[in-house]
Amino acid sequence: MKLVAMVLAKRKGDLLEIACDLSQFGFFEKGTVKEVIIAASKIFINKFDPNTRHSVPYEDYICFIDVRNEFGGVVFTDKEYPERVAARLLSEMMNGYVKKTQGVIGAPYPELQGIFKNSDPKANDKILEVQNQVNEVTSIMHKNIDVALGNTEKMENLLETSDDLSTRSKLFLKQAKKANRRCCIIQ
Repeated sequence: MKLVAMVLAKRKGDLLEIACDLSQFGFFEKGTVKEVIIAASKIFINKFDPNTRHSVPYEDYICFIDVRNEFGGVVFTDKEYPERVAARLLSEMMNGYVKKTQGVIGAPYPELQGIFKNSDPKANDKILEVQNQVNEVTSIMHKNIDVALGNTEKMENLLETSDDLSTRSKLFLKQAKKANRRCCIIQ
């Protein structure tokens, strides 16, 4: 699960801001990969109609695109990154940019680096957090059910043993009464 890049660019224009983590690439690949990300972002932003959102597979990545009238944003993630988190980050980036620049497209947006650094899906996705908690509780409940079933088997064994002892004690009582009667008759 990895967020690779977040890009803001003007429609039919220049790059506004980029935040990326290219640590998974080699030293000589980083420059080229960054250029490809920027070029693909510009293509996506210009290709789609304004006021639309899209999710596009691109090589081994998924690109989430939000195009507005004058600019657009693209979030590059690997295929394992949760879509819900990527869409939320894209919305946060786009809305944050509009709020910060007050509609003046072209102004720098240094806050993008902060959004990018806080992109851990486990920390930012409440639904994923709740799902992990549900998974933990589910595994605990499975263990509890296994223990309860094991206890049921033990209880069944104890009941069988108890019934067997009860039957033997009744038989012993009958034999003891017979023996007692014989002793009383002999005297």
